Amino acid sequence: MNFQFKKYLLIIITFLLAQPSQATTRKVLFIGDSYIYVNNMPLILQTLAAALGDTLIYQESDPGGFTFALHSTYAPTISKIFAQQWDVVVLQDQSEEPAFSPSQVDTQVYPYAHKLDSMIHVNDNCTQTLFLMTWGHANGDTPNCPVYPVVCTYGGMQERLRESYLQMTQDNKAIVGPVGVAWKEMRDSFPGIWLYQADSTHPLVTGSYLEACVLYNSIFHKKTMGTTYIAGLSASDAGTIQRIADKVTLDSIKQWQQYGHYPDANFTYVASGRQVAFSPLPTSNTKYLWKYGDGGTDTTTTPTHTYAASGVYIVSHTATTSCFSETITNTVSTYNTGITAVNTNGMYPIKIAQNGNGNITFLFPEEEAYNTLEIFDVSGRLIKKYTVNSHNISDNLVPGFYVYRAYSLQTNSLFYDKLIVR
Repeated sequence: MNFQFKKYLLIIITFLLAQPSQATTRKVLFIGDSYIYVNNMPLILQTLAAALGDTLIYQESDPGGFTFALHSTYAPTISKIFAQQWDVVVLQDQSEEPAFSPSQVDTQVYPYAHKLDSMIHVNDNCTQTLFLMTWGHANGDTPNCPVYPVVCTYGGMQERLRESYLQMTQDNKAIVGPVGVAWKEMRDSFPGIWLYQADSTHPLVTGSYLEACVLYNSIFHKKTMGTTYIAGLSASDAGTIQRIADKVTLDSIKQWQQYGHYPDANFTYVASGRQVAFSPLPTSNTKYLWKYGDGGTDTTTTPTHTYAASGVYIVSHTATTSCFSETITNTVSTYNTGITAVNTNGMYPIKIAQNGNGNITFLFPEEEAYNTLEIFDVSGRLIKKYTVNSHNISDNLVPGFYVYRAYSLQTNSLFYDKLIVR
């Protein structure tokens, strides 16, 4: 490995291991029922946030079985809404009601969702309402199956929940935490990691951890993969849950947060030689500030910047609305002409499964034909090199910190990222 690349690789490693993410504090009120308080999910979320360098300050109003209609006249809930200025208020309805027929939801759910949202904004117009999309019962909604057959199965109930929560989000210009979508992805892809208690509705710790990961993604706009806090779960199960939450929430964040005024400073970039094109995740009425790491700045939405020299730069992006400001940093790697480098925040062309005790599996996407995979240690020394001739590679590494990079001769592109082996 030539000296110049080794120097750049060390810069990447030093940044990834030593540079903290922009620390964020959010004050959050949870309004819901037992789907929130079981396993003390808000505490799981608070601990998860702390492990990832962020701060969650929270209160909750979540009596068992409460609906939005009950909350809208419940003195303790109303008192907490008006107790202080909140950054985010999470609204979660009783598990069955949003899955009822559209005509029932029109009269029993939507008016009270709007009433709560209105109270939230009377208290502070800048507070962001976040609807917590819940999950279908394991075997569907048996009590209501005879009167509304759509909910007789898990799939039917889950689809109705998805439709209703997205409608509430749109109607109230809110955002949504897609817990139910992540729950379905877990059921479809990893049925061996069971999420339900014996009653087939309430979450086990696995389910509450998934819920917390999705809410962390939704509130802090950062991935959970690699956190040391696993809520007493096995490293393998926790890693899978983190990966699914990150994928479902961050890969489609524009869908979940297309309304409201909550900015997301995450960005993607494509480097063609030393010219880099940046793309944010636009929010309405958002101002942007780019700091390119070489002294250059820009305030346009989708700028292109040309670096004077090849190298690795720390780029800072700040997205600001009239109510919120968020800053995300990321490394940008530029090269001599002829190589395109791609590193995206929130979308992972290569996925990594942690199998425990240092065993990992690299999962390569069908869409990109990677040819070579290399792994470097913290000194910049190449320790592993693989020829990619299938869609997954498994190996054993000593637990610790690494950087990996993969080449595609098909598109003449390079992808790199940190690797934490547990």
